[in-house]
Amino acid sequence: KAAANVWDLFLQVFDDGRLTDRRGNTADFRHCIIIMTSNLGGVIPSGAGIGFTDGRGGFTPGTVARAIETTFRKEFINRIDRMIVFHPLSRSVMREVLKKELGEVMKRRGLRNRDWAVEWHDSATEFLLDKGFTVDLGARPLKRAIERYLLSPLAMTIVNHQFPEGDQFLFVRSNGKEIEVEFIDPDAPDPVEAAPQSAEDASGSGNVLQLQSMILDPQGTAEEAAFLNELYAALQVRIENEDWELQKQSALAQMSNADFWNSPDRFATLGIAEYMDRIETGFATAGRLLNRMMRPAERKKDRISLTLVQRLAQQLYLIDAACNGLSEGRPQDAFVLVEAGEDPGTDIQESNAFAKKIANMYQQWAEKRRMRHRVLSESGGDGNQPYRMMMAIAGYAAFGILEAESGFHVLEIPGKDRSRSKSFLRCKTHVHIVAQPDTPAEKSPGGLLKQATAVFAAAEDVADFTIVRRYREHPSPLVRDSIKNWRSGRLDRVLAGDFDLIV
Repeated sequence: KAAANVWDLFLQVFDDGRLTDRRGNTADFRHCIIIMTSNLGGVIPSGAGIGFTDGRGGFTPGTVARAIETTFRKEFINRIDRMIVFHPLSRSVMREVLKKELGEVMKRRGLRNRDWAVEWHDSATEFLLDKGFTVDLGARPLKRAIERYLLSPLAMTIVNHQFPEGDQFLFVRSNGKEIEVEFIDPDAPDPVEAAPQSAEDASGSGNVLQLQSMILDPQGTAEEAAFLNELYAALQVRIENEDWELQKQSALAQMSNADFWNSPDRFATLGIAEYMDRIETGFATAGRLLNRMMRPAERKKDRISLTLVQRLAQQLYLIDAACNGLSEGRPQDAFVLVEAGEDPGTDIQESNAFAKKIANMYQQWAEKRRMRHRVLSESGGDGNQPYRMMMAIAGYAAFGILEAESGFHVLEIPGKDRSRSKSFLRCKTHVHIVAQPDTPAEKSPGGLLKQATAVFAAAEDVADFTIVRRYREHPSPLVRDSIKNWRSGRLDRVLAGDFDLIV
């Protein structure tokens, strides 16, 4: 970073092993190893990376070498014995750096003397990585992201005297838009329970315990705790085994190949390694929640905290789906396109209003499942043009869970003659679900939208015209899913983003 005339001073150092100043004083360098560092080439546009983060799209050692050649004179470069190019920090490495920084935060004055139990949900760490990780700036922005997005809500919690005592704890997570610091009291009265599912909702499941029912309506029973413990143990066998480790190390080992960073397949390899690391982090979160739920003090209660049961069930539900998708080689993240239908005879306002409800349903789903999501474009719905919304969703098994949503969603509006099915007016909304490609989008602000538009354009020839679900508000709420074969009167829950939990 010095001026060019300073670089020339080192020519005599490299040649003769000494440096003489203008007063004649000589410094001996004959027994020195000189190591110089530079960030030349570090600001090369490299495109967006996995999910919504920066990646390594334009980085190559040759590009860095050319930056050096255009900066230093040949006489200077010719005297350097060896140049080593450091690749950009991976998201996995940055995740470890973030864990260290979060540990340092809790040691700060005003925090270290408090006997607090803090549970970090992996959605919070992923959110901070998205906000504080860039390839060209490295780890420095992480500290600013922690200050801005974590310490502010934490400070508000302390100011409001909502800090834990005894067996209570702080639960730090993200809803995809911000960090939430929540005060959790396992002994607090449980919230008012929602109405139980009807016989139509049960779908013949009987008394068989299911993760979906625990997320929707946890009961806090010992049977639920035992079921979650068994599922955690089963997932542990899948994640903490030799085959899993070999698959991950195989992906990481490919990075040392000479042509890896120039290969178009590198994005898929990096994606697998990153995804496995995210699954391990999420599984660790589940383990901490399970340990807290299985404590003797908690098990002695008449009913275990519904909050703990619900959150652990959702975490295991997503981790299990992610593991299944990984073993099947399925894509991870998804693009979602919602378009209001334009059928003849359909009220355009009714059609637009229904399409907006469907679009909002997916946004609420992403928030509830702690997915990283972003609305890329939203247009129409003003009475002149049909409503259209495009969004990106990234998280555990996002594509695998949403894939079955592709097709038509139909709202049935009763006409005058309610005794005949043909008297219903129908509004259609077309939902397209496609996988986000391994190749990262451009780094420009509209790069992800441009990529999504291209992916949807390429997929138009294979558009799915299957009717996924039929919705009815009157005369009584009813939802019928033709893909998963269930019926439910809980229209409110389906539109609130719980469509994947109805069984």
